Amino acid sequence: MSQSERPRVTVGCPACSESVRAAVPGGPGIRKPGHDLESNEEEHRLSGTETTCHNCGHTVELYYY
Repeated sequence: MSQSERPRVTVGCPACSESVRAAVPGGPGIRKPGHDLESNEEEHRLSGTETTCHNCGHTVELYYY
């Protein structure tokens, strides 16, 4: 999957409130406890990425499942 095929999320920069967009990989999301699918526990771990606000230069961290 290429970077351009990843879903993009938009969040507000905590320093200046400017909109910041970042690509995150698609994934299983949050599952109910005991939800049994043939999957590896590693797939359901909290992950993160960071991007930089183009307005003020603040580093914005994004976390996802």
